[in-house]
Amino acid sequence: MRNLQQPRFLRVGLTGLFLLALTACSTTSEFTTQVTSFQQWPASAAGQHYRFVDRGAGNLEQATYVGYIRNNMFRTGLTEALGRQSARFEVGFATGTEVRQQLVTRETGNYDVYPTFGLGMGFPYGYYGNPFYSSVGFAMAPRYQTVPVPYNRYSLTVYIRDRQQNGNEVFRASAVADSRERSLPEVMPYLAASVFDQFPGSNGRVRTVEFERNKGNVAGAAPPVTIKKP
Repeated sequence: MRNLQQPRFLRVGLTGLFLLALTACSTTSEFTTQVTSFQQWPASAAGQHYRFVDRGAGNLEQATYVGYIRNNMFRTGLTEALGRQSARFEVGFATGTEVRQQLVTRETGNYDVYPTFGLGMGFPYGYYGNPFYSSVGFAMAPRYQTVPVPYNRYSLTVYIRDRQQNGNEVFRASAVADSRERSLPEVMPYLAASVFDQFPGSNGRVRTVEFERNKGNVAGAAPPVTIKKP
């Protein structure tokens, strides 16, 4: 006579969760910045000359940043004064680096174990001649913990003063970008391009500037930064 006692089977399952993390860069662009600008740009500015207030003399890093800003000054319609040429506008800038933290969920390497139950049907005769069977097993789920992860917030502020208006500011824009891996010199070409995007811009409006992927090495002397248009 066939033994009709139903057997017990062991099933092992593994449940996984995705690691969630905040990023400053979007998945569709090489780099993303946030820009805020203020302006009272004079209608008679086109074709006028400008001069940098501080060219970064004796500081190679600052001189490089001046070059990045100069590469984008054509958007203003101004021309840089050479030699002893008089300049109506003065251009200055400031940079900053702020260390911040964000909360990120990560696996701990430990697992929680819990039992599982199921009911099935064998075909055509089931297991050991029993058309019905049950199974008892267990599953494991990884444990997660939320930990603070540091990142850098880089900023560039550019201002332009009009000497014909008693040296009052006629343009000021600030661009910020967050990154865990890039340094300020690597980010600066993006910030400089962002400051002059849609020049002179709208007063007080914060906008996002995205850059296209695979446009070359932006850390070079003449970075090929390309703004992604909507």
